[in-house]
Amino acid sequence: MDWSLTILNLVLVIGFYEGFHGYLYFRSKGVKKEGKIEIRVLNINEENAIALNSLFFRNVVVFLSDKINERILRHEEGHINQFNYIYLFMIAVAALLPINTLLAIPAILIGRIMLWKMERDADLYAYSKYNVKFESDAERPKSKIDRIKAWLFDSHPPDWVRTKEEYYEKKNSLIKLFIQDLFS
Repeated sequence: MDWSLTILNLVLVIGFYEGFHGYLYFRSKGVKKEGKIEIRVLNINEENAIALNSLFFRNVVVFLSDKINERILRHEEGHINQFNYIYLFMIAVAALLPINTLLAIPAILIGRIMLWKMERDADLYAYSKYNVKFESDAERPKSKIDRIKAWLFDSHPPDWVRTKEEYYEKKNSLIKLFIQDLFS
């Protein structure tokens, strides 16, 4: 077997991921340290943040505005404290993809579910440790197509799902919440 494509894929995935985290780290400005977490600001006027939890950039939260939101910080702290299994999954897929390109089809589905779970785990961490729930006034679209698009094309479960009480009950799986959202 020719390993060159596998090595190229690994270099691309690791290089892109670490490069993106490096870009965020070096373009942002450190403002404070809270325990083991370094808080930085990259003011691009978006009320959001990104947890840097990679090989070279760890325990850093970069806010995308100059306003540090405690709710967002607690969610991102959840990411800092969890194993970054989506990064490991991307590395595994990059290594295995040259063996069989049909792996891309289930990999996309598995990756999507892993991303939802990672985001929900961060929400559950913020809720269980700080009693912080996601807040939004986003309304649930009437159209099933719009709801499916929201589930598929955002890194988090949809806002209207994240504000529900049952979202914060561990016994309710994301698949169950997804099906309820589509068929209720």
